Amino acid sequence: MKTLGQDIQPDAPRSIKRICIISSDILGPVKNGGIGTAYFHLAVFLKRMGHDVSICFVNGLARNPQKMRQCRNFFEGQGIEFYCVVPRPVAKTTMARTMAQPYAAYEWLKCNEEQFDLVHVSEWRGLGYIALLSKKLGIAFENIHFVIKGSSPTLWAAEGNQQFLREKRQLGWVFMERQSAEMADTLICGSKHLLEWMDANRYNLPARSFFWPNVFLDDLINEPAKNVEEKQEAVKEWVFFGRLEPRKGIVLFINAITAMASKQETLPAITFLGGISHRFDARKFIADKCKNLRSQITFKTNYNALQAIEYLRGAGRLAVIPALLENSPIAVYECLAAQIPFIAADTGGTAELIDEADRDRILFKPHYLALAEKLELCRKALPKPGIKHQRLDGSLAVWRHWHEQDDPASKTKPVLGAHPPLVSVCITHFERPELLSQALKSVDQQSYQKIEVIIVDDGSRSEAAQRFLKKLNERCQGLPHWKLIYQDNMYVGAARNAAAREAHGEYLLFFDDDNVMMPEMVEKLVFAALFSKADCLTCSSIRFTGIGEPHTKDSKLGTQIQFMGPAKAWSTRVNVVGDATCIVKANIFKSLGGYTQEYRTGKEDIELYNKIILNNKNIFYYPDPLYYYRIGEVTMKRQNNLSEESDFRQVKPFLADKDAEDKSLILFREGDYISDASELVGGTKSYFPSKIKNITRKLHKLIRVGF
Repeated sequence: MKTLGQDIQPDAPRSIKRICIISSDILGPVKNGGIGTAYFHLAVFLKRMGHDVSICFVNGLARNPQKMRQCRNFFEGQGIEFYCVVPRPVAKTTMARTMAQPYAAYEWLKCNEEQFDLVHVSEWRGLGYIALLSKKLGIAFENIHFVIKGSSPTLWAAEGNQQFLREKRQLGWVFMERQSAEMADTLICGSKHLLEWMDANRYNLPARSFFWPNVFLDDLINEPAKNVEEKQEAVKEWVFFGRLEPRKGIVLFINAITAMASKQETLPAITFLGGISHRFDARKFIADKCKNLRSQITFKTNYNALQAIEYLRGAGRLAVIPALLENSPIAVYECLAAQIPFIAADTGGTAELIDEADRDRILFKPHYLALAEKLELCRKALPKPGIKHQRLDGSLAVWRHWHEQDDPASKTKPVLGAHPPLVSVCITHFERPELLSQALKSVDQQSYQKIEVIIVDDGSRSEAAQRFLKKLNERCQGLPHWKLIYQDNMYVGAARNAAAREAHGEYLLFFDDDNVMMPEMVEKLVFAALFSKADCLTCSSIRFTGIGEPHTKDSKLGTQIQFMGPAKAWSTRVNVVGDATCIVKANIFKSLGGYTQEYRTGKEDIELYNKIILNNKNIFYYPDPLYYYRIGEVTMKRQNNLSEESDFRQVKPFLADKDAEDKSLILFREGDYISDASELVGGTKSYFPSKIKNITRKLHKLIRVGF
């Protein structure tokens, strides 16, 4: 594992950069998020170093114009441009909600691409995933250097806190977070611990992967408190410092103080200083577990980061940071900078921030008895403030030199070569001649010329279809690269395979007869496939309805259809990869046996995508819409009545080479969800907040104005 300092080239040219920080969490609109606080310090630091700095805040809180206006004024006072973007899901599905933030960040950055040289964005929940994917496919951003911050991967948090993944979209977050790290131009984790975790979990880390402490400017949290010379201050209050949820150690803390109280020990006042969680009702939990506690209990849940530090500076207060897992915890940076006495759980990257000689005094094992023992030592007198690790003292110089040096990577955008590959456009048809005509017209209008067209009629019998096909066959006779094939009705998989058998192209492009291509669809897919070395590419599309072509009086355009890409775990449950429209290398398609052929059973396309994923082939998703997807009454999907068989077909690739019990685990679907949050605390009661509490919390968060 390398430190960031090892990436500094002493002889590299240096320049002032135009830098953008894209985040769904930033100090100001978000009171006390770790990512937001780290990026706030980074933004101020880079501005002080002379760089042009912008922040793009991508969050539903941007709906509050008064709050955003106040934030903009605050950051302008720091010399930092502040932009805000509201994510807008294109549909009422889990997939659409999951992709709303990454797409919002991508679309904003694409409109402002020429303004920036370097972009900082966290891997958390894949906020930068679509933008990074766009660069990988050669769509945009060839002159932008993406720095991905390793912050808090979903799987890392779940494993470290021994929690189950409770929402399907978390499977998507795991995928996008990993992909974001892997596609980074530079990956920087706040701790060696997190970088080692990524490596152990088989991330294909980029060559420029480093660990280094976050930028933290001590002067931003005001002047540190004056030390009291050689005099130990009496303890008046223990302050739980962190979000009020199990992963931040609230259960550990409660178990420790109740164990101490059971011995009839007199404890100081107890304060809970941190934001509330929408997944855990801390007040209810504490009231239930601390009924017999004689200490005064106080909640401070609405403080921002600066207010929290000011509170902790009060006389006789000990900060307790018992988080079960941390990367590079901001709470520890704050206590070290402000000279606040604290103790902390020895988890994750926490120890990396503290001087080695001081760790035994401050850190405790993440067990309630170890915490109780440490608290007992701090019951009467406050410990001395902690000492920073020496790496923190020199960290800002490294950050400064690294940002100043110019990126030596090539800025040239490649173009298609002199010998572009032949693409075989494979179209299946069944009883929709008027729609097939529109699809073929869109093929005729393609900017990419090196194509052949193969149409397979899957047993159409109506007079209208027969008349159209007769004329189409006559046309094909006069076109050397067009071919019409007839077969009995065998369903979509068989029809597509028939087209593939007649194809001569290096690439196969499968397309349905009721959809309409945009003029540059084939050209863009071929370029992206060559640029990224993709074996298969799916793409986004635009919904439309009606019998006419798009943009005519007989049709109506809808919203974009967005997918995610080859998220293997989620792909066992829903289609995350893309519609049946795809471009795939012919040799890859044939090596996997093509589509399986089952009559009136769908999802043969998802089955193929999952086979490509499991065979470790390069499959990507093109995030921009390249065709119009017709929503109609008569479709193959609507005619398909075998829904469970289709779902089974989707997971069949995952059953290959598995024994009986492994197969049963994959096929078991009942009880996919864990009922409530009680498993987090080992009891039978649920401490999951009520719907009314969550709605109230969201409203308060939206309307709150001020830092």
